[in-house]
Amino acid sequence: MKGYPHWFLPALLGTTATIAATGLLLAPGTLITRADMDLAWMLPADGRLATAALHAAAGFAAMLSTGALFSIHMRAGWRKGRRRGSGATLGILMATLAASAVGVYYFGSETLAAAAALAHLGLGLALVAVFGWHWFRRHR
Repeated sequence: MKGYPHWFLPALLGTTATIAATGLLLAPGTLITRADMDLAWMLPADGRLATAALHAAAGFAAMLSTGALFSIHMRAGWRKGRRRGSGATLGILMATLAASAVGVYYFGSETLAAAAALAHLGLGLALVAVFGWHWFRRHR
């Protein structure tokens, strides 16, 4: 990516992979505790805590990366008319993911917190799909 240090793209991809992997590991616990689903497996308590902490830290890194992408990559792509649909969708998903993450932690109502957690899970899955679409369209 032009205009970024050589380590930025690997860091961005590593952050994305970390968020996706930890999110998938946390998904069964979310579905069991927030949606009352009966699943055969979820991380043990100690593993959930460490995984959730890594997921949150990677989420903060992703938000910082999104800000860095806005300064050059997003603006240049928008001006050139390249992949506007997938790029705008990614930006909207990142903003709503950040808002739903705050809701998971800070909504006082258990019903609202559960809704935020389930929305966060769905939005995260959508983000992975749209990121893949955005990335692979570049390399066609």
